[in-house]
Parts: sequence; C-alpha cells; structure tokens
Amino acid sequence: VQGIISWNINHINGILGNKTLDNDFLHTISSSDVICLQETGSDVHLPGFKSFSDIRKSGKGGGVTTLVRNCISSSCSRVIHKRPDDCTLNVVIIKIVDRSTGSNTFVVNTYIPPSNSRHKGKVVDSVANFEHL
Repeated sequence: VQGIISWNINHINGILGNKTLDNDFLHTISSSDVICLQETGSDVHLPGFKSFSDIRKSGKGGGVTTLVRNCISSSCSRVIHKRPDDCTLNVVIIKIVDRSTGSNTFVVNTYIPPSNSRHKGKVVDSVANFEHL
C-alpha cells in the first residue's frame, strides 16, 4: 500500500459541487492507494478504485466510503462488525493481505456523530459499539 488518506468531506456533493469532479480534490487524493472518506452522504465511486461504503439509511449526514485502488483490491476483503439497529455509527473495515509476506493490514474508516448532533441520545451507543469492535 503506497499511501492512505482520510478526509471528512462533509458530503460528496457539497456547496462547491461534486468533489469527484473537482481537480484540486482529485489531485490531493491521487497518490493514495486507500482513500477513507467520512460524511459522504452517499456512495462514492472513482475510476480506478473499488468502493466500500456504509451509508446512513435515514436522515442527513454521516456515511463513510473507503476506496481501494484496483491494483490492490484483489487482495482486499471487507470485514463487517456493526449492530444493525445502530443508525448513527458508520464503519467500513477493510483487510488488505500482502501476498508477498502474508501480513495483514486493517483499515478502519468510521464516522460517529458529534455529541451536539440531532442523534445526541444515540451517540453513546455508537461509541460503545465502536469500542466493541
């Protein structure tokens, strides 16, 4: 893996438009093999990458997408650990196997809403669920 980047993008279709069409955004992430995006709001797809997403089914905000460059995606698998009734915790866990050494790298991409969000009462459960992982 030649680089991992993590970025809270505050919705893929933000005020300035679709970030996947923005040259500055694409330039910033272009050198990374693994891209972890938080608060995507929807699935994100980029040419040359396999997409793994966990998008909130109801309400605004949240959502995470992990993009893995196609050249290493065949050595990736998604590991899922999430309580189905937790609507505030978004998490994608990817396991990457180095075929030459057999070693594993786990990439965890998560979003837990801040304590002052409208999901305030549910955030404690999300933190406990995350700690359980």
